[in-house]
Amino acid sequence: MSRGRGNPAPDDLVTRGSDLLTATVDGELLAMSVDRGVCYGLNRVGARAWELLETPRSIQSLCEALVVEFDVEPATCLAETTELIEGLRAEGLVTVDRAE
Repeated sequence: MSRGRGNPAPDDLVTRGSDLLTATVDGELLAMSVDRGVCYGLNRVGARAWELLETPRSIQSLCEALVVEFDVEPATCLAETTELIEGLRAEGLVTVDRAE
């Protein structure tokens, strides 16, 4: 069941959309939605999160991977990743489904 506009929970499953053209430049992700005519940019950490979402995973699982790769505290990672996922969902770039 999709969570709609509520805040995503750590165990919710995130699935990225597949309708973006993407390219990585100097570690940052540039993405374009042809349908919407909109370009997006993600910094190095956001680009890595997007890459990790190639396979749907929970926000918690995503954070566990990011904490290993980047110098960030788990609580900070969870807060910032949740914010990123909320923004991506608002743009229609990912879906967030309640964990069962």
